[in-house]
Amino acid sequence: MRVGFFQYAVIWRDIQANLDYIAAAIQKEKFDLLVLPEFFTTGYAMDTKEEILPFVEDLNHSKTVKFLAQLLAKTGNGFITGTIPEIDNGILYNTAILVDANGLVSSYRKIHLPDYEKRIFQPGNQAVVYASEQAKIGLSVCFDCWFPQHTSLLKLQEVEIICHSSCFGGPVTPTIIPIRALENQCFYISCNRIGQEYFEGELESYRGESQLVDPDGNVIVKASNDECLALVDLDLSTVNRPNFGSLITKDFQSQHNKYKITL
Repeated sequence: MRVGFFQYAVIWRDIQANLDYIAAAIQKEKFDLLVLPEFFTTGYAMDTKEEILPFVEDLNHSKTVKFLAQLLAKTGNGFITGTIPEIDNGILYNTAILVDANGLVSSYRKIHLPDYEKRIFQPGNQAVVYASEQAKIGLSVCFDCWFPQHTSLLKLQEVEIICHSSCFGGPVTPTIIPIRALENQCFYISCNRIGQEYFEGELESYRGESQLVDPDGNVIVKASNDECLALVDLDLSTVNRPNFGSLITKDFQSQHNKYKITL
């Protein structure tokens, strides 16, 4: 299964410009699954609800979903995921979408919101895994990875690949990703953005360092702080059967199933 991430400097508050930029970057590539950053259509820095309202989307009538579906149909590729600001009955969410050539196949509302997002967005309440023909794909967003309970909920749904869309500038998050992959014996694709934005009057920088990690916690690909489109071929038979883990137990899933936790 060919998967990867596209790390780039999201264009602030211009949905169409971002969509066109993505299309130009990937139109000649072939993949089954591609992960984009958090808020890849708008940029992250929004100080008030009023600032973001012109860019929110109803998933039933989403310009972004329609554009990506048409792009995937044209290129013959599989799935694209990333987050956009969603509105539903007047409530705003930071929502990961999973799109194929036919349109939206799944979505996930970010559960763990940092304090500055809580001013604008409401948290979701359901961990989401989508079973495609090739793999069971879990959706996660930025701060979610700090909470092993969330990844455990994905594991209880037998996730094979976790897609993690992010916007972060600090050094901690990249260190967490390999741990989440190892403890859950699955592949993990984390896509952060690069570039800068003004947030509450201060210029903030995003560190990049997107990475793809295997079920043994080994980093297969890691970007620097430059634009990076990385695609690799995965052997999904190693999920739950990594080299080191197989020395401990042949059935990791049954061990995880001892913890039936719900939100």
